Amino acid sequence: MASPSVQTADQSMVDSIAVPITDTLKMVFVGDVMGHGMQITGAWRDGGDTCYNYHPAFQWVKDYISAADLAVANLEVTLGGTPYTGFPKFSSHHSLASALQDAGFDLLLTANNHIFDRGKKGMMRTLDVLDSIEILHTGAFRDPVEWKTHYPLMIEKNNFRLAFLNYTYSTNGIAVEKPNVVNLMDSLRMAADLAKARQSNPDYIIACIHWGEEYKNKENAAQHQLATFLARNGCHLIVGSHPHVIQPFAKIPLSDGDSVFVAYSLGNFISNQRDRYRDGGISLELTLTKTDSIVTLQSIGYEPFWVYRYPENRVSVFRLIRINHYIEHPEYYPAISEKDRKLMMQFFEDTKGILEN
Repeated sequence: MASPSVQTADQSMVDSIAVPITDTLKMVFVGDVMGHGMQITGAWRDGGDTCYNYHPAFQWVKDYISAADLAVANLEVTLGGTPYTGFPKFSSHHSLASALQDAGFDLLLTANNHIFDRGKKGMMRTLDVLDSIEILHTGAFRDPVEWKTHYPLMIEKNNFRLAFLNYTYSTNGIAVEKPNVVNLMDSLRMAADLAKARQSNPDYIIACIHWGEEYKNKENAAQHQLATFLARNGCHLIVGSHPHVIQPFAKIPLSDGDSVFVAYSLGNFISNQRDRYRDGGISLELTLTKTDSIVTLQSIGYEPFWVYRYPENRVSVFRLIRINHYIEHPEYYPAISEKDRKLMMQFFEDTKGILEN
């Protein structure tokens, strides 16, 4: 018979000490997902002129987006059905949502100035499409019951409990028809929503705000004022969209010596806007850690993206390029013209100038 194992007193003490477990959550946020007319025709070309296919647009960034535990994008189009149109009344084919999901996105934001471009029917169809593929969304709702039940949006991932809030400055003057609800920026409403979020005991409260002035590379006073209000009412992170260009990062100081990180605008994720500063955007990367219920913002970073538009059988198609990856591995990509390479590197240098100064 084998002798019983003998455990010393010291070994028993070591085994009885609980080793803290650290959980980690990596989040990625990107800016505006647009659907201009040339993107619609490009998706038809990528579908072999028989269907709309948006998947190729994200093929070079899919691995990066999918590597995040939680990826978030601003869906600044409706999926409102035919006719499919770009600016000023956006309606993209529903396959755009499937392509975003396939690329790795988990949550799409719908409170923006274009969500009511196709009226009540278009907004309802957008939500129906997102629900049909089971991708999370927040910001616009079918009725007050849905809003009350599902807002703020609570997401549990990797032992983290997150509260997401989403608001827009307007719906371009188009009245939101009852019973639909679109979250508009209102300090009283936002304060009440933040109080409700805190009651759910989240580890992190994140506000995604559609705000600011289009094409301005600097936040305005109203953005700073609202960010300060949100920070002082319990937000841990504020992420902005709408200007279609990148705006700076900032920290809002709190009375306890802590601070709240703000990304005022992430720019365009994908669009047909080609002017300087508008032809790309960034992802915001954040890593949270949690040890013994203490949550820490472990790291913050960003990744620049550029929208590559090129002709294929006399039709322009669109591909997203992760610029740092292109610089390190140009062999991964097809030949890019010198003109396009210069435009991409101009965007890259502009981005560093805005964010790193």
